[in-house]
Amino acid sequence: MINHISIAVNDPEKVANVLAELWDGMVFPFPPAPDSFFVIANDGKGTAVEISPSGTILVPGEGLPDPNDLNADTTDFEAKFVQSEFVPRYVATHLNITVKKSIDEVRAIADREGWRVLVCNRGGGLFQLIEVWVENTFMLEVMTPEQTERYVEITDPKFMAEAFEDALKNTYSIQPTVYSGELNLSA
Repeated sequence: MINHISIAVNDPEKVANVLAELWDGMVFPFPPAPDSFFVIANDGKGTAVEISPSGTILVPGEGLPDPNDLNADTTDFEAKFVQSEFVPRYVATHLNITVKKSIDEVRAIADREGWRVLVCNRGGGLFQLIEVWVENTFMLEVMTPEQTERYVEITDPKFMAEAFEDALKNTYSIQPTVYSGELNLSA
């Protein structure tokens, strides 16, 4: 399970509030990164998105704490949010979320914000989602419950192995391993 992701946008507060609206979630300040917000999906699983100003990057801390003291104060060693002068218009990072809203409700929210929105049939109709281009620069893939149900079906490892059998044979010399049940790490 992915618990949260961080994204950078031009207007973090506005985007945080729109994402919370899509999710029926909640927005909180995110003090580790100035002018940032934490959006919780309110799904009972802790799913969240940290939203920071464009140009915010994470850099590793310096040094390491005593590896034998798991209760040590690690503040001085932890990653830090800092501002960079480099602000790309587009990034490969994107986010796919499930909402309880209909396609029309998602479209209405995106249209209200002036953001590009379209229903996409990925893989020639294999599955469907709604592309919402947050601030017309960041791709947010939004799925209704019905769209998510299909996505879960096609991302089942057995389905994937069968669907990509020929491609895997022609591309990779080592076949992916599909684990069923529990892993035995003592072997």
